Formats: sequence, structure tokens, C-alpha cells
Amino acid sequence: MAILGSQYGGELKKGVFTIMNYEMPKRGVLSLHASCNEGKNKDICLFFGLSGTGKTSLSADPERMLLGDDEHCWTDDGVFNIEGGCYPKCIGLTLKNEPDIYNAIRFGAIMENVIVKDPHTKEPDYFSDKITENTRASYPLESLSNAKIPAVGGHPKNLLFLACDAMGVLPPVSLLNPE
Repeated sequence: MAILGSQYGGELKKGVFTIMNYEMPKRGVLSLHASCNEGKNKDICLFFGLSGTGKTSLSADPERMLLGDDEHCWTDDGVFNIEGGCYPKCIGLTLKNEPDIYNAIRFGAIMENVIVKDPHTKEPDYFSDKITENTRASYPLESLSNAKIPAVGGHPKNLLFLACDAMGVLPPVSLLNPE
């Protein structure tokens, strides 16, 4: 894999995930584009969805332990995180709406495409889309108070498929059954 001239960390991240999608099935492991968390009763929940459907926001539930916000693997023994960190969108980020994510972005985090309001205070402007709406931050799982370390869990009890349907084809809530 070669990525040249890019200023977007997501290309490298997804490039490595593409390699995982090739290598893991050869080992009998399913790689997943999903976030994952665990409840008090060890109940694992996987959130599947494209970028922007809410995986990071929904998995960052302060009442549940976070395994990761984007890429996991599922084995015969359960699930595990393959990233070791989070890469949330920052556009419109506020302490009130996303306190765990907001507080995880501190010294040592990497910010991408985020405008700095004041070069002296280094305060970010999470509402500026001057460069792009795809503003991002990157930080280790340990930056979150509810991170599960190591990021390993049992088999999922709940699988949620998140969709952002602009055409009105999917109903707002769909319950799937085995049939």
C-alpha cells in the first residue's frame, strides 16, 4: 500500500483496515467496520454503519465500557478492537452534547482540519468548516474514562445497523429477526 501526498489521516487508517480485511479472514477472523461497547452485565453491542451514521456517538455511552469506535474483529472467542484509539468527527462538537469525546481531546491528541481560534490559547473552533466539515481528532482509548483495556469482549448480544437514508427508503426504526 502506498499513500502519497495526502493530508488526510483517514486514508492511512482505511488503508490499514483494507489490509486487515484481507489478512484476518485467512485466519478465520471477521473484520468489522463497527464500534463496540460493553454493559455492566458483559453484554457486548456492535454498531455497524458508514461514516457519519453515529457509531462513535452511540458507542461513547458513559454507562458502558468502550472497546472502540470504528474497527473491530470477531473471532470464535468474541470481539476485539484493532485500533487502540478513536478518530471522531469534531464538527459541531460541544462539551454538553459529547462530554466524553470533548474531554478526551487534550494534550497529546492529534487534530485534523480543525481551525484554531487563538494561537496563544490553542482553543479549537469546532464549528468552523473553513477547510472541510470532515474535521477529526485522534486519541488513544486510554483518554476515555470508560475505556475497556484491553479492548476485548465476548460475543455480541446486540447488533445495531445504523443508516443515514436520504431517500426515505428505510423506515426510521427497523427491527430484524432471524427470518
